[in-house]
Amino acid sequence: MSNLFKVKTPKPDPRIAELQAEQEARLEADELERRKQIQARGKARRTGGLRSLISMSREDAQAGLDPLSKDF
Repeated sequence: MSNLFKVKTPKPDPRIAELQAEQEARLEADELERRKQIQARGKARRTGGLRSLISMSREDAQAGLDPLSKDF
C-alpha cells in the first residue's frame, strides 16, 4: 500500500547536462583569454620602453640620445 503514494522522480534531462558542460567550457576559454590579455599588457609594459629607446628610427639609438633634444 505504501507504493501507491510514492512519486517517481523524473530522470534529469540530458540536454541540461550538455548545456552546463558547454557553458563551463566557454567560461574556461573566457578566463584563459582574459589571463592572456593581462599577461600581454604586462609584457608590453615591461618591454615597451626598451623598444622605443633602442629604436633604429632614432639617429643615435645605441647611445640613447634623442636627436630631437637640444641637451646633448
